Amino acid sequence: MIEKLKRWMEKVKSSSVLKPFLAVKNWFQENVIKRKLVIFSVLFVAWISLLAGALYSPERQIYTDDQLKTKQTFVNGTGEIKLTSQTYSPTTGIIVLQFETRDATSSVDRGIDAKRLKWKLYSQNKSAKTSMEVVPIVDNKISVIIRGVPEDFGAFAIDVINTTVSTSSVDIDITSPSSDDSSTSKSLSPKEEEAERTVQFFVTTQNKNLKQKTIDAVSREEFTLTEIENEITYQEGQIKKLNDSISKLKTSIEDDESRKEGLNTEAKYLSGDDLEANQKDISVIDSNIESKNRSIETATENIEKLKGKIETLNKKKAAVKDGTFEFSNPIETVEMK
Repeated sequence: MIEKLKRWMEKVKSSSVLKPFLAVKNWFQENVIKRKLVIFSVLFVAWISLLAGALYSPERQIYTDDQLKTKQTFVNGTGEIKLTSQTYSPTTGIIVLQFETRDATSSVDRGIDAKRLKWKLYSQNKSAKTSMEVVPIVDNKISVIIRGVPEDFGAFAIDVINTTVSTSSVDIDITSPSSDDSSTSKSLSPKEEEAERTVQFFVTTQNKNLKQKTIDAVSREEFTLTEIENEITYQEGQIKKLNDSISKLKTSIEDDESRKEGLNTEAKYLSGDDLEANQKDISVIDSNIESKNRSIETATENIEKLKGKIETLNKKKAAVKDGTFEFSNPIETVEMK
């Protein structure tokens, strides 16, 4: 058996298929320095290949989380703006962005006045066909449409400048020359003021928030109807949530009443410290019931407010459909920088 195995091994070694491999093996054994050089070269080429793949891969992350964040606050305290959705249509070369704003200079919850927002568009790969339309919708919602988007657009940077005046910095006091000089020395330069009024958003295919979807027609009316319908759905969800909360609070109050009834029954047989502890427990339950009833009243009031909002939204929806709705601000077209 061993002899047969040896003969088979000899036959394999003399095979023409293995001769090149045996020759390479012998060469490596005889040339130690060259063998090390070849191995080093192979490893170096593999390392370079991996590095090049990392540098030129389209999936490479070159933007920080801070650059890609979707909620920005103006440093000068005039408000904030949030990028709520990003949609890219490669087939039609359109990007649609939805923004919501909050005005910190007014107690009226209608967002930042669209007339006070200035927009700038920048891109890595410029195209003469690329432009951006800023479409104010209703209240605090703004749609932004980037048209003529090339397939290799890489990334867009959008500057939003809020020119809303912050009255917190307004000085109506009489000051002496010395204090006036002091305040003047602390004033910001035009560039610093511009920086405090500006926030920047990045739109890139490397951002998981950028969804791909075919977009055909994009008109202000269509955006408005979509936003109104989304808002109605959201408010109806809020009403359902509040009704569920009211139901849970009422059930909890029933449990509290049952506990209170049990404590009142026990009180007939208690005295001294035990009776005092019993009365304290009843007082705590009464306080809980009162708090829960106040919560029910607040929830009921909020439901009525939401119903009023939905009624207003339905009126706006009907006006948009029949063409009688009056938009508060015109569409603004921004050329790429």
